[in-house]
Amino acid sequence: MKLIACTEGHSSKIEAFSLEMIAAARSLSQAGDKVVAFFAGRDAQAASASFGVADQLIAACAATSDLIPAETYARLLRDVIAVESPSLVLVPYSANGLDVAADIAARTGWPLISYVNEIKRDGESLTVVAQMYGGKILAECAVGLPAILMINPGAFPEATPGPIDTARVRMIDAEPALTSGKVKMVAIEVPDYADVDLTTAERIVCVGRGIGDEASIDLARNLATMLGAEIAGSRPVVDNGWLPKLRQVGKSGQKVKPKLYLALGVSGAPEHLEGMSHADLIIAVNTDPKAPIFNVAHYGATCDLFDLVANLSDRLRAGSGR
Repeated sequence: MKLIACTEGHSSKIEAFSLEMIAAARSLSQAGDKVVAFFAGRDAQAASASFGVADQLIAACAATSDLIPAETYARLLRDVIAVESPSLVLVPYSANGLDVAADIAARTGWPLISYVNEIKRDGESLTVVAQMYGGKILAECAVGLPAILMINPGAFPEATPGPIDTARVRMIDAEPALTSGKVKMVAIEVPDYADVDLTTAERIVCVGRGIGDEASIDLARNLATMLGAEIAGSRPVVDNGWLPKLRQVGKSGQKVKPKLYLALGVSGAPEHLEGMSHADLIIAVNTDPKAPIFNVAHYGATCDLFDLVANLSDRLRAGSGR
C-alpha cells in the first residue's frame, strides 16, 4: 500500500502541519508500505531538510513562484497520483487543502472525508472519525480504498524533522503547470507585527463569540495583563471589529504555540483549532459542554466565563497584593 502525504510551505519554510501529515501516514503504514511526501513550491530545500521520516519525497518546484496556487498544486498532485497509484492520499485541512482535496476527489471519483480526527487501520480497511457540525458531532465511518482524507491540524503529532537522503528525492518541474494555470500569484503580503506578534507570546488569553460584546473584552484584557499574557480573539470577534486583525488566532489569523492558552467563550471551530491546538497548556471555558474546543483542551470549565474571570482576577490580585 502506498500513502501520499501532502505538504505545504513558502518563503523557505514548511507549514508545521506538513510534518503532521507525514506522521499520520506513517502511523497507518505497515511492513511493505511506502509513505510518499508530496511538496510543491519554489524549491525543495526546506522539505528535503525536514521530511526524512518519509520513504520518498516528490517535490514539484517552480523558481518563478514562492507559492503554488491550489489549482496548480492539484494538477501536479493528480499527475503524481497517476504515476504512483496510491491507496490513500492525506491532505491537510488548510486554505489550499480545501480546494485541492475537492479537486482530486471530483476528478478521480474517490471518496473524500473531511475534518478527520482519527484513523484506524485493519489490514486494507480504514475506520475514520471525523467532525460534523463544527465539531459538535464526531462521526465514525468505514472507508473504501483508494480514498482521500483531509486531516484536521493537531489531530496527529508532528513527525520528528530530519533530512531525507537525496537518493529518495524525485524532482518535478512545476513551471509548465504553473504557466498554463488560470490562477496566478501576484504577491504575498506579510502583516506588520510591530504592534504584536502572537507567535512569540508565551501566554495568550483568547476571547470568542461568548464574550458578548466589545466592552466585555476589557475584563479579559485586564486578566491577560495580570497573567502577563497577550489578548487575542477568534474570527467572529475580529470580524465584528472588537479586536484588530493582528490579534486573530486561526486559519486566517496567526498560528500560535504558547505555554498557556486560555480560551474564553471560544467554541473551537476547525479553523480556530488549526491556529492553537499545539499550545503546551490549553484551558477552555464555555457553557456548552459539547463545544469542540474541549476536544483539544487539557482542562475545561462549563461555568459562566464572566464568573470565572472575576474570581480568577480577584485571586491574582490577592496573591500579588494589588
